[in-house]
Amino acid sequence: MPGHAELPQNTFVVRYWWEWQGEGPDRTMGWRGRIEHVQSGEGMTFHEAYQLLAFIERFIRPLPLSPSDDSRDSPSDERA
Repeated sequence: MPGHAELPQNTFVVRYWWEWQGEGPDRTMGWRGRIEHVQSGEGMTFHEAYQLLAFIERFIRPLPLSPSDDSRDSPSDERA
């Protein structure tokens, strides 16, 4: 379609599981997860949601609210 820019595509696979954490009598069950970015093959394990979100933010940027908002990637002197 003329004038139509393809938006970037990102696919993530996220897995969560319960596991024992800690050692000795303080050992408890807790969540652990792994996230993988399909397109790059990069992945990491995490224990906290902020780690999951930080990984995703490395690959995405905020989407424009409207087509005219996409001009923020251009230098200001090139805007019409």
